[in-house]
Amino acid sequence: MTRTPPGALLAALLALACANVQALGSNYSYDTFKTPDAVSWVQMCGTWGNDKQGTYRVLHADQYAQSFLYVQWMTRDANGSLHAEHTVGITEMNNDHSEIALSGLTCRATTSGIVLTARAASGHDDKLRRITIEVGPATGQYRYRAQRAR
Repeated sequence: MTRTPPGALLAALLALACANVQALGSNYSYDTFKTPDAVSWVQMCGTWGNDKQGTYRVLHADQYAQSFLYVQWMTRDANGSLHAEHTVGITEMNNDHSEIALSGLTCRATTSGIVLTARAASGHDDKLRRITIEVGPATGQYRYRAQRAR
């Protein structure tokens, strides 16, 4: 009869215990977090609400050789998960005939919301150079300004 050394038995028991501990967790694949392939930029920027607990999220997508832009008013639930309370598409851009392509998109927090700025190229004319979008403070409120070259 072969006798197992006590150290080997202890090592085997510890290995089994560790295997069970690792089995308790779950690995989440990339596919768990669905993001359309056209989304090229996502930025959390600034806060909103009376208690400043909400956060703005900006989404930029490229489709049909132009940019599409959305702003979301985000909050966290009791578990800490983010949820969009409100989403607004920038009407001046999100029309498939606007033919505006953005680059160098930035977001800056202000006391009343956020300001988005970007270089812009238009398929309609070569005079559009920059856009500025002021978002907030009211949910869904924004102001779009296009700056043209002379």
